[in-house]
Amino acid sequence: MLNTYMIDLESGSLCPDNNELEIPMRNYRIDRINRTHRALSLDFSFAHPVNNNAEIGLIVEKWSEGVWRAIHVFPTKFPFCKIADSHVKTFQDIFVNLKKGMGLKNSERCDIPAGNYSVRTPVDIRGEIPFWDGRFRSTFVLKRIATGKKIFCVKSLVNLVEVPQ
Repeated sequence: MLNTYMIDLESGSLCPDNNELEIPMRNYRIDRINRTHRALSLDFSFAHPVNNNAEIGLIVEKWSEGVWRAIHVFPTKFPFCKIADSHVKTFQDIFVNLKKGMGLKNSERCDIPAGNYSVRTPVDIRGEIPFWDGRFRSTFVLKRIATGKKIFCVKSLVNLVEVPQ
């Protein structure tokens, strides 16, 4: 069942092992614009192009009864390009909007060229997601498949608020 949610990014931080990344990330921040809107700031670099040579790791935990509880509804690893082909349109939209914010001309294509990226964009994500409302903690990791080396890692606190239809 798909419900329509507003995804409220509460806060963001770099992973504790940021200095061990292929190229350490310089910034990941969520700033409040006003009561209902946030802005994303993200500065990072890729030494090599990112395409199906990378895999995404996603860890999601839900705040429940005073503790963070792991949710095992996502595969722990999947090829990077698979998110672009996701069956959930909201995930496709997030991916495309982030790539537009990176200044990429072909934002609907999977691959990301090597280079330095700086993203400053308002965040207003609403969409249909097969999930529950509540407060979540997520860790998003991107690794090179051949070496297992991390190339991108951020942590976020997210509130999913169901939007009445």
